[in-house]
Amino acid sequence: MTGRPTVHWREPADVSAVLDVPAAGVFLGVDARSVPVLLPAVGGRGSRIGVVGDWRIAALLAYRLLGVGCLLTVATEEPGRWRHLLDAAGSRGTVGRGAAGWPPRDGAAHLLVTDLAMPPDGPGTVIHVVDRVPESTCWADVDAVLVAGRGHGAELARLLDRDDARTLDAIGPTQLGLLDRHRSVAVTAVLADPERSLLLGR
Repeated sequence: MTGRPTVHWREPADVSAVLDVPAAGVFLGVDARSVPVLLPAVGGRGSRIGVVGDWRIAALLAYRLLGVGCLLTVATEEPGRWRHLLDAAGSRGTVGRGAAGWPPRDGAAHLLVTDLAMPPDGPGTVIHVVDRVPESTCWADVDAVLVAGRGHGAELARLLDRDDARTLDAIGPTQLGLLDRHRSVAVTAVLADPERSLLLGR
């Protein structure tokens, strides 16, 4: 046949195949450049997440994890604080004054939210809520910390040996600070209307 262009096939060794894998995780909000900020997804072994300064951050995370199928357990001395979250969870949420039996062994994706002094050890996804950065080593294996308000960055830097955590002391009054295993970043939370009602009561 004539009139057709000649095609020269490239050798396989000359082709660079790169798979661009998008970021995955729980959406928190956006950074200063309006880039979405994600908390790394809950893996097979779970994650240990610290929340400092505002329990509503934990409620927001739990609400979003409920949306992807997690079952919720709340361990608290103040169950009334979590009433709206537990109402949203319905039959997928339970509450108690301790964490006995954690984690369940039924193979489902479970989430524990606790504001007790010491979170339980072992596997599973745990969100531990505190007013101040703890002095003890109970956060020695924490995967990420979210903070509200200034004054926590220096304490996290000392506890976790992460100098970049000090940048969180510069977050604005309406921002959150995220410290995970790779970065320290200020986040402006983005709330859907149901989340706003859940957290702010309006």
